Amino acid sequence: MNRKYLVVSLGFLIASSLLWATPQDLFSLSQTEWMNLLNGQNLTRSVIWDNSVAELAPSGSIAQEKTKEAEARAKGISVASLALVPYPKNWETQSEEQRKLELYNLLHRVSTLQGLTYGDEKKKVLFSESYTIKNPEDKKSKVEDPVAQALPSIDITYVCQEDSIFGKNIYQHTYQVSQDEVFVDITNLTTMKFLGISFVKPKDMSLYLSATKTQEGILLYASTTLATTEPKVSFLFWSFNLADESMNRIIAYQDWFRTQV
Repeated sequence: MNRKYLVVSLGFLIASSLLWATPQDLFSLSQTEWMNLLNGQNLTRSVIWDNSVAELAPSGSIAQEKTKEAEARAKGISVASLALVPYPKNWETQSEEQRKLELYNLLHRVSTLQGLTYGDEKKKVLFSESYTIKNPEDKKSKVEDPVAQALPSIDITYVCQEDSIFGKNIYQHTYQVSQDEVFVDITNLTTMKFLGISFVKPKDMSLYLSATKTQEGILLYASTTLATTEPKVSFLFWSFNLADESMNRIIAYQDWFRTQV
């Protein structure tokens, strides 16, 4: 191979890799935590009231800023999970803009969440219905999941979902894009109920998904903040732990993401 060509090629590869941070640059992780991420395990945090899960979000990311804002506003329960997802092979031939657009459109595929299950032993269906709607005031205004041809800086869509705990609700999905990150803020617009009893008021739940490109793969951060300090909900013979259910939900989202990449 021509030596001049080799030098130029190596220089291009090095410069390209420097465009992405390493996961170690974005967190203060122990060697054990880093190895767990590389081995496909999730790092998780769960806190109440005056602590924070924002340390699991990439440093300086939209997700970290939004998590801190939600925690300050809600002063309630927060859970978070961080995963490292390998890049798909077809990304080798795609440009940076194409890869980011693919991530952006992936996070809009809410209809593919229908039938999503969670739990290690006995699988439960999380979403029995999931679809994009045109009008947030009308659950029946179903439309196809949007597919963008170019990246907007911010975008808002509306989603109707029926889940196994809180029934059918409307959510606002707000998407933001930065140099390395594609971020979505999922906020409930309707009151979330358990067995017919109002439990989570409109806009009292913030669920965040953040996909950040790094040299090792896609860092997928997911978190939920709820404006309540009571993690256990009981009614007659029914009870569940809100923090545990919130963690199940965000890990299910991460598992779904892996199947879509």
